Amino acid sequence: MAAINGSHHAERNSPLRVLIVGAGIGGLTAAVALRRQGHDVEIFEQSKLAQETGAAIHLAPNANGLLRRLGLNVENIGGVECVGVIECLPHNNQVKYEVDNTKFAKMWQHAWYLVHRAHLHTALKNMAIDTDGFGKPAKLQVASRVKTVNAQNASIGLEDGTTIQADVVIGADGVHSMARANIPGGDLSPFDSGKSAFRFLIPTDTLASDPMTAGPTSKLGYLTMWIAEDRRVVMYPCSNNTMMNFVAIHPSRESEADVTGEGWQESASKARMLDIYKAFAPEVRAILEKAEDPKVWKLLDMKQMPTFIHEKLAVLGDAAHPFLPHQGQGGAQALEDAVVLAAVLPLGTKPSDIPERLQVYEQCRYERAHRIQNFTREAGLDAAEMATLGKKLDMHEYQAYNFGHDAWDFSTNALRKHLNTKDTALRFRAPIELGASPGPRRPLGLHPQSEALRLLRQSTPERARTYSVKFRTSQTYVQNLLPSGFAFTSPATVVSASLMCTTLSGMTWLGGGGYSHFGLYLHGVNYTKRDGSKVFGTYMPLLFEDLTDPIITGRDEVGMPKLFADIDVRPDGEQGCKILLVWRGVRFGELDICGLTKEQPVVNGVSLEQPHRGPGTPPAPPETGRFHYRYVPTVGEPGKTDAEYAVFVPNAAPEEGAEPPTNFVTKSASFSFDGKDWQSLPTLHHITSWLAAMPCLGVEEGRLTQSVGVTDISNARRLE
Repeated sequence: MAAINGSHHAERNSPLRVLIVGAGIGGLTAAVALRRQGHDVEIFEQSKLAQETGAAIHLAPNANGLLRRLGLNVENIGGVECVGVIECLPHNNQVKYEVDNTKFAKMWQHAWYLVHRAHLHTALKNMAIDTDGFGKPAKLQVASRVKTVNAQNASIGLEDGTTIQADVVIGADGVHSMARANIPGGDLSPFDSGKSAFRFLIPTDTLASDPMTAGPTSKLGYLTMWIAEDRRVVMYPCSNNTMMNFVAIHPSRESEADVTGEGWQESASKARMLDIYKAFAPEVRAILEKAEDPKVWKLLDMKQMPTFIHEKLAVLGDAAHPFLPHQGQGGAQALEDAVVLAAVLPLGTKPSDIPERLQVYEQCRYERAHRIQNFTREAGLDAAEMATLGKKLDMHEYQAYNFGHDAWDFSTNALRKHLNTKDTALRFRAPIELGASPGPRRPLGLHPQSEALRLLRQSTPERARTYSVKFRTSQTYVQNLLPSGFAFTSPATVVSASLMCTTLSGMTWLGGGGYSHFGLYLHGVNYTKRDGSKVFGTYMPLLFEDLTDPIITGRDEVGMPKLFADIDVRPDGEQGCKILLVWRGVRFGELDICGLTKEQPVVNGVSLEQPHRGPGTPPAPPETGRFHYRYVPTVGEPGKTDAEYAVFVPNAAPEEGAEPPTNFVTKSASFSFDGKDWQSLPTLHHITSWLAAMPCLGVEEGRLTQSVGVTDISNARRLE
């Protein structure tokens, strides 16, 4: 069983203490699954558990797949694949129809198996308590009757007066559940559905050796049914085809003289059974004659509980939703319940989170369990009842819904969605069905303020190395890059712009790797909001990057105008650098810086700039951040947008104790662009040709800035 969610960095997690009331198939499956999740599990069973009662059980694809995920291949415990279904007419044993399941088996990821219940129970018990296997072995306490359950503090009280405290309690104590009554609305009693069932096993050889009974058992792996108006006999193999399991369903009133209780092991009168099926074909009666010590079992139903959970208590299986046997899904649904509980309680779940996690369990199970419960009731209706209700059985619908589900996959996805709603730091982009994504500049699975992330960045510092050339250019040319709402603050026709190339390294979200980006930045720009107020900053109309991941995160989540280009950064120590912009081998841009010298820092924070005096335009207000413009076109409607607005990234304040950046400056810097043509730059020519025509009215400075620590741009915001 795989982990629920991928995690960037494993942290030490404490196991939960789990108490399970009941050691039936559902309870033991929950113990196995929760053990594999790393939890401490203790099971309390009121019987001595000498042997599981009952006969055989269906493990349809939805159940068999879960057991295989837990490590149990049921063919190794005598499971028989159900390769076909035959219905015979009850009065003459003639075949009404035959279905070859092997023709449809490829639709399902897992096969449909028929297994002796006792063999399955023993295998699950061993998997739960053996020292071999994943996780810590569960503790199994037999002859331990639980008398009380406290849902609020997750404790149970035993018959001997012992109280046991845990983090969560699971009620798996069957149709007569005591745990269920501790859930609001759970004080429900099961009632007689109107049908009972004889149950018994007959060795296959016994049937095959008698010519009267050999025919119905000649096809190995087949489930055979004889269905009359208000009664039926169902036969299927188990135990490596050495035993045939029988369920003979009939009106309860006809066998009620034999029923003194509501358990599975009520002894029945063979004579009464033969009388109930006296109208059936001689071959069927001959089979029933061979039954030794048949049992009769009153088929119980129950009204729908309003909820399966309360605080730190959850119920599963028959304790939550008793099933009639007409579709063989009762055991399967208990398995699904158990696996979902384990899925929503992975290692690392905090005790305080348990009530919410149990809500996820209910969301995964409540509707599905009850829908299959209703399917099963319909499948057990007599023909006259179906006609009265105006219903028609659609076994294909039932089977598709029952078989086409994996409770683990479904619930792990449900938990992932739940956890995503709890973590506001997560980022989402297509494909959203696969959950949150890393970035921008954030590793997936680690909160930006987490200690684990701080330690990672401490061990491998994230560094930035930025080369820039600041130059003067024509406002009348570059102002065409400004969307509506933006303008240069100064009326001058000469404005400042910069070409900046930053190389990032040691980036945690990239596994310690890095990348480069190269952009154009227009200084002295303001944005006028609808209320007339202004925001001042630098506008970035264009940014090239040389790695797909930051391009996607930057465009999708921050709205930046990013494009791909290979960026070849060739530093000359701390003296200078040559930077080449290339697309598929075609060079279209170059930036050169040389003669860098270390800039002297401002002493005691005192600026040498003088206040503005005399005629001329006053200096623009300080630039408080960086603008760009988000534009998302509408699919299939050219010229229309799904989103179009201004974005502002305020200047980030230096972190406390952070190492100050180191700056080098020079007056020796230059740049050039070559627009090429459409053949050589088919996706960039309209951009490169504009860059090539951009006037350079003089270089102001070249600069190198080296810093430790990289902002994750989480302060980016829509302006309005």
